[in-house]
Amino acid sequence: MPSLKKLTFYCLLFLLPLSAAQAKTIAEARGEVVRETMTYLNTPYLWGGMHPSTGMDCSAFVKLVYGKAGISLPRVSREQFSQSQYLKPSGVLPGDLVFFAMKHPGTAKVDHVGIYVGKGFFVHASFTNGVHIDSVSNPYYYARLVSLRKYRGF
Repeated sequence: MPSLKKLTFYCLLFLLPLSAAQAKTIAEARGEVVRETMTYLNTPYLWGGMHPSTGMDCSAFVKLVYGKAGISLPRVSREQFSQSQYLKPSGVLPGDLVFFAMKHPGTAKVDHVGIYVGKGFFVHASFTNGVHIDSVSNPYYYARLVSLRKYRGF
């Protein structure tokens, strides 16, 4: 008859594949973030809004999308900025964050955020168009770009 230690070991060994199957890889989480951004296209903008049916602002949009992938972010863009890590432009990947100084171009006063989705494009909630896709190289946004960033472990 097997000892209690062996039975416990075998039970744990049996459960390991189930736990590993439930864990997301970083690539899977990034893919989930990018896919999720697309579900909110054309959601209206509402400053301070936090719900897709009534409208959202940029940081609520980012918080919601990341939250669906199991990643908790602060509520406002400047806090999201301060809790993320700088990326060189060559290191940005889909799912990373793009921060802007919309009110004070040319400064580091972050007040807007979007999610990079690849090939030079990002999705964000803008005052004039709601949640939509724009190009980082659009002169209007490029002039206001502060930083490309990612969350630790992402």
